[in-house]
Amino acid sequence: LARSPVRVKTDMNMPFGSGFGASGAGALGCAYALNHHFDLGLTADQTASVAHAAEVVNRTGLGDVIAQNTGGLVIRLEPGAPGIGRIDRIPVAPQPVHCVVRGPISTREVLSDQSIMSSINEAGRAALKDLLKKPTLEEFMRLSRRFTVETGLASSWALDMIEAVEAEGGRASMIMLGDAVYAFGGIEALQGSGQVYTTFISQRGANLD
Repeated sequence: LARSPVRVKTDMNMPFGSGFGASGAGALGCAYALNHHFDLGLTADQTASVAHAAEVVNRTGLGDVIAQNTGGLVIRLEPGAPGIGRIDRIPVAPQPVHCVVRGPISTREVLSDQSIMSSINEAGRAALKDLLKKPTLEEFMRLSRRFTVETGLASSWALDMIEAVEAEGGRASMIMLGDAVYAFGGIEALQGSGQVYTTFISQRGANLD
């Protein structure tokens, strides 16, 4: 059945290019909207797999969509699109997450650099192995920080922010991929470096409101 061209406008209340998964969220929201509008009859995983494919083809991300489609603190056990990749979640209560952003990092450039990707994959495999031994929020944050240092992706500014939050008793790490930091606690350390965004870990994934 032939269909007319479609123009979609997406409103997002988040910084772009700074690791918040805006491209994946935009693609996922678009896929859900089109599935609903045209009554395509796709399941949630089938719909999300279209958004995942768009991310991979355009090199705007790799694993955001399956996590966004699920919600919660997601552990990626096996790579792949929704319905193919395997995931689990760390049960956590809703709690504030503070973020501060200095600027963007090009995801496309990072994903196109084989030496960087090799370092990312090696550090990621080690972090996942250790996380599965103790799947808690505290361990997730410790390993996220270790991953940030081992991959060399963080700027000196981001590393300084992480240390400042830790000095106040909080936990922080780099937002992947952006010159940005997220933290649990230690909000005072972030306030002098720009606008602080505060959000919560979503307990549900993508949906139609």
